[in-house]
Amino acid sequence: MIKGMFKKSFEKKMIRYVRQFFADHADVKLIAVTGSAGKTSAKTAIATVLSQQFAVAMHAAEPTSHLQTLLQIMGVRYPENRPEEKWGFWHRRKLMRAVKKRARAEHPEAQIIVQEFSPMQPGFNAWFQQVILPDMAVVTSVTSGRMRVEHTVEEVAGEMLILANNARFAAINRDDIDGRFAAFLANPQMTTYGTSEVAEYYFEQHDFSLEHGYVGKIIGPEYPDGIAVTLPLLGEHNLRPAVVAMLAGVRMGMTKELIEKGLSQLGPLPGRMQVLRGADQTILIDDSYSSSPLTALSALQTLYSLEVPQRIVVFGNMNGLRKDTQAGHAKLGAQCSPDELDWVVTVGEMANQYLAPVARRRGCQVKECRDALMAGGFVREKLHAGGVALFKGSSGGVWLEEAIKINLHSTEDEKKLVRQSPDWIKRKNEFFSHFRG
Repeated sequence: MIKGMFKKSFEKKMIRYVRQFFADHADVKLIAVTGSAGKTSAKTAIATVLSQQFAVAMHAAEPTSHLQTLLQIMGVRYPENRPEEKWGFWHRRKLMRAVKKRARAEHPEAQIIVQEFSPMQPGFNAWFQQVILPDMAVVTSVTSGRMRVEHTVEEVAGEMLILANNARFAAINRDDIDGRFAAFLANPQMTTYGTSEVAEYYFEQHDFSLEHGYVGKIIGPEYPDGIAVTLPLLGEHNLRPAVVAMLAGVRMGMTKELIEKGLSQLGPLPGRMQVLRGADQTILIDDSYSSSPLTALSALQTLYSLEVPQRIVVFGNMNGLRKDTQAGHAKLGAQCSPDELDWVVTVGEMANQYLAPVARRRGCQVKECRDALMAGGFVREKLHAGGVALFKGSSGGVWLEEAIKINLHSTEDEKKLVRQSPDWIKRKNEFFSHFRG
């Protein structure tokens, strides 16, 4: 009980310093990014474009609590690999001193702060109302299965969109948020973005190649003739972060030339539809960072769109679906077409149990694997020159980046994969050792 009271008191003091910081530095802008998926790509694209004109602060890691969110906003580092309950009194005091120093700094380091909001339960985003109003809120998507306990998609929508309602301006992903949730929006200062013309800001495609990505224009009310771009990205869903980055640039008063310069620097993030050179003249698509029904289907549709002689998809468990686990995996299996895929490879208990049988009934060749290493070896055996293999799965207990590693042309590209720190390698080796014997 005392520990809980201390934690609440610590958080209240932190909130006061954050308020003080923005009150004393009214020219510093806060852009809040939330959603069920796509937050990292969106915040990274926004920060990349805005950094052409402004000093931008953005923390790469996902915050998992109120306290971590506040610390990231203030630019204070915290022990990411240690649970908060083990930080201890003296460490928290050190953090508070750092926040206090930044709050009272005469000249802040950042002109714009791009902050991720990652709610794990309802009320997380609403909690921020007591702190400040973001200058701009971006909502990337709404899907079920995002939070720590079971909630309906309507509850998730309410949680994500409340941040948009409590901001000075909001940008809503028109393509990845069901139109019925427009009724949840109460902020008149808002716009939409996406890859279809129904959005106010959208991407108009002119050409595409696996080698160079998308060529086209990003169009918005301020630029009806569009801003010409070449985006070395794969997947229509990965274009939307570029669109909202352009929108943010316009909103923050950037010139067309600087927005163009920022957009030209966008590229794939590790584990998010990154194209890698495979062994024996093959092509690998690394989408191994995480997986959900929305992102997995988007990745599969992208694979189908490629004109290549052979396609293999590797699907790992989609963690976090809870009551939708069986249905979510089965629906993805139903989207697997024998006319488009040479092999469907599944990894993990849930993918093997629920996805594989449905894909097999659809007429697909299916290989069920106990772990990523087995899947990687199978793909290495079956994938031929010119063929493409897509790897899509969640983190815990799946780790398809290790399957990709087996299929790389060069070990130099291992540094492009996710979760390659010594701590992660140790954790994964311990997990894979359970399957050896």
